[in-house]
Amino acid sequence: MNLENRLKELREQRQYTQDDVAEFLNISRQSVSKWELGKGYPDIENLIRLSDLYEVSLDKLIRGEEKYQKKEVINLPNNANRKSIGDFLWNYWWLIFPVLGMLFFRS
Repeated sequence: MNLENRLKELREQRQYTQDDVAEFLNISRQSVSKWELGKGYPDIENLIRLSDLYEVSLDKLIRGEEKYQKKEVINLPNNANRKSIGDFLWNYWWLIFPVLGMLFFRS
């Protein structure tokens, strides 16, 4: 879908008239009509204001999709909460000294 169709579709979804959009952007209704007919394009400032009006990202407004939206996937192993003996020793290495002290310095 191209920009002119998206502009018209978004306007109609929110039940705005071309006059409503023109008033919000402080431009003429003919400019909105030209954009929706593909005879012209909004400048970057008006694109930003249109994305605010229609509550969509610029990417979605211009391209029709959010192509570069960051998606984070976290893969946890099945036993994510289980720790090995090595993990325990790594975190509590300092316990070796009291244990060795008790073993070698018995009274």
